[in-house]
Formats: sequence, C-alpha cells, structure tokens
Amino acid sequence: MMSSLEITCLFADCAKPIVPGTEKCASHKNKIKCSIEGCPNQVYARYLCVRHGGKKQCKSLGCRAFARGGPYCVQHGGVAAKRFCTEPGCHRQAHARHKCVRHGGGRQCKLSGCGSHARLSGYCDAHTSTWTESFEAVDEYTLLLCASVTPMPFEPSRSLFAPIDMDVLQLLC
Repeated sequence: MMSSLEITCLFADCAKPIVPGTEKCASHKNKIKCSIEGCPNQVYARYLCVRHGGKKQCKSLGCRAFARGGPYCVQHGGVAAKRFCTEPGCHRQAHARHKCVRHGGGRQCKLSGCGSHARLSGYCDAHTSTWTESFEAVDEYTLLLCASVTPMPFEPSRSLFAPIDMDVLQLLC
C-alpha cells in the first residue's frame, strides 16, 4: 500500500511511486516528457505529445483526424494499416500471400499433401487428432506405470518407445 508521503510519477494519470533519484516510476523511467512547459504527457514524436503536435494531422481542409502513412488520414487517401485480400470481390483482411484465409492466405496443415487451414500446432482440424495421438500413447503408458505397484515389464508390442528408466518414472509419479 502506498503512503500519502510517497511521491508519484510525473507523467499524467500515473500514480506509481518514483524510482529513487528520478521523477519517474519504473514503467516510465526511460520515457521522455513533452517539451511544452508544464505538459505532463509522454512524447509521441519530435519531443512533443499528441496534443501538442507530436502526431501529424490530416492535410485535408477541415479534417481533424491524424495522418496515416503520408500527409492524409485513411478517409482522405492515407495508407490503411490493414491489407485486404487480392481475390476479386473479396473484402476480407489478408494474412499470408496477400490473401484471406478462405482464399489460401492462412497457414497450411503440416501434414504433407493436405491443403487445409492449420488451426492447432500447425495441423488442420482433421489432422490434429493424429498429432495428439502420439502424446496420448505416452501419457497412457506413464499412467499405467505410475498406477502399478511393481514396474510393468517393457512390452515392445504395446509401445513405440524404449523402456523408461526407473529414476525418470519416479520423477513422473
């Protein structure tokens, strides 16, 4: 809990205690204050905060929006940060290869020959179970070993894995 005697950070709306020897908190210690006298805001660009001109305004007459990727805002011809699918008639956001997921812009399944969209750990919905089955086999074998009072003998027909060292088994159980 902060006492009423603790000095807080000089930035606007920051109530965190200062780092000894500075006027700033740990979050703001490497940030620069706006160069306008008495302004407690953080610098955006050119040693000015947004309010004092650190962010360029749209050059279109009467527009008060901020410029994006040039002298104009997005509404007046500035560059939009989002890229859209290059497929004719598609207005979805592009991901990879300048296409949306539906048109082949997402990651593809790691399984060779499968062209479906990857969803979990690089595999599509149809092949996620193939990927997780290898883990289920390990978990099942470990559970059986842990549940038995005496160590189970290694049965090559039941497992794809080498016998587990007893020291490792004790760590798992």
